[in-house]
Amino acid sequence: MKNQNVFCRGMKIGLLILVLLGGAMAIYGQTCGDVDGNGSVTIVDALKVAQAYVGLNPTNYNAAVADVDANGGVDIIDALKIAQFYVGLITTLNCGATPVAGTATPVVTAEPTATPVTTTPPTTTHLDNPYAGANLYVNSEWSSKASANGAPSLANTPTYVWIDRIAAITGGSGSCTFTSLTQHLDNAVAQGKNAIQLVVYDMPNRDCSASASNGELTIAADGVNRYKTEFIDPIVAVFKNYPSLRIICVLESDSIPNLITNLSIAKCSEANSTGAYAACLQYAINGINSVGANTYIYIDIAHSAWLGWPDNFQPFINLIKQIIGATTKGVTSIDGFVDNVANTLPWEEPFIPDGNASIGGTQIKSSTFFDWNPYTQEKTFVENMRSGLISAGFPSTIGMIVDTGRNGWGGSARPTVKSTSTDVNTFVNDSRIDRRFHRGNWCNQGLAGIGARPQASPASGIDAFVWVKPPGESDGQAAAGTDPCDPNKTLDNMCKPGEVNTYCNCGTNGALAGAPAAGGWFQPLFNNLVANAYPAL
Repeated sequence: MKNQNVFCRGMKIGLLILVLLGGAMAIYGQTCGDVDGNGSVTIVDALKVAQAYVGLNPTNYNAAVADVDANGGVDIIDALKIAQFYVGLITTLNCGATPVAGTATPVVTAEPTATPVTTTPPTTTHLDNPYAGANLYVNSEWSSKASANGAPSLANTPTYVWIDRIAAITGGSGSCTFTSLTQHLDNAVAQGKNAIQLVVYDMPNRDCSASASNGELTIAADGVNRYKTEFIDPIVAVFKNYPSLRIICVLESDSIPNLITNLSIAKCSEANSTGAYAACLQYAINGINSVGANTYIYIDIAHSAWLGWPDNFQPFINLIKQIIGATTKGVTSIDGFVDNVANTLPWEEPFIPDGNASIGGTQIKSSTFFDWNPYTQEKTFVENMRSGLISAGFPSTIGMIVDTGRNGWGGSARPTVKSTSTDVNTFVNDSRIDRRFHRGNWCNQGLAGIGARPQASPASGIDAFVWVKPPGESDGQAAAGTDPCDPNKTLDNMCKPGEVNTYCNCGTNGALAGAPAAGGWFQPLFNNLVANAYPAL
């Protein structure tokens, strides 16, 4: 069934639901998925589950056999699965281990269909830019929050889905349930999309320098083996079920950059000395490449305020070349690199494009704000990083993607003219659109705004502007405590309002109060991002 034309089947689901809005009348049944009790599972059953979910109270509806994914609740996913079952996209429905009265078995298996189905062969062409002609999946979970909380114009904006724990593959259990990896991919097919964007993010000693996004695996507790067998292997197995869908992956943000700048931190030093980061990244690349031509991989290059200094820039290129060069396909094993994930560095500083330029005889990069970093904007950093990577041996076809979800820097604080001061610090502070006190302030910054909307090929060498970190999701919790569904994330002082910036000991961190754990919806942050959006919404 895997080679059927899933796009046509997705269209068939939608058309059948429209045609059968009246529903069918029948007595209640007891077969899993047969909510109207007519003896078979049909599109009418999917319709009735959808109607019940939105509160329309359909007639002849038996909720006892509606939970076809056995997750303990009935929602729109159950309606989708019944529809997929009806058209042959999936072959089983599972109402759980406890049979409903009168049911011989809780699992229903589809009968073979006598109707020929048009087939679509797997994707055999690997595109230079997967975003060219891409119809990207819209995550309804984020979309509905954005729409209901002040930004309905963003409802159809594609964002990345974060697969950041083992449970994210399966959908969790009990009170900690959410959309599984398979469900996201199924939803993309049902939406008629040809591409989906995913962050694969669960390396042992993950994000070793920041407590806010610590993960469930540690190197000391067999994390490398668990990462391979419990995380990457199952992801690869799921990917293989969708050979006609472009699967675009960002791998392990904040991993390799930590090996350049943060080796004084014990967890980072361990990740380096054991080779764990390198081994896990190589395993993930090789595994995803084994799926087929429809998978695409981008590796994190942090951002200019992390790797922009000469002492960091070239060493990173050397290290990433060494690591990726040792994969099965070597430097051709990836499609490019991703910049600015979950950060707020502006794509362009319109009045300060070049840190090497001088004001009053003093170089701009020597200012307190830029601290001898020659890169004042991501555009120049990304262009030079790409050139440096190609010079190091990566193919000239590599493309860069840039996270613009929170780097708009609009609102009333945005300067509209260049300063005329000849004092370098006054000039920089009056001219920069990045209004943070310090570029190291990364957590829940209230002055930032939504940036450029996702688009393909916005500039030469740039595959796309994307939203990797969905706007409105917290960077980290603002107070002590744990997320019961992800207890490894803890308080980082960079997220605790009023704390001193740990990178410079020169001022506070600028973090907003009241933030939930990383990834949780944070309404005050979203409100500010919308208000400060540039271009404005």
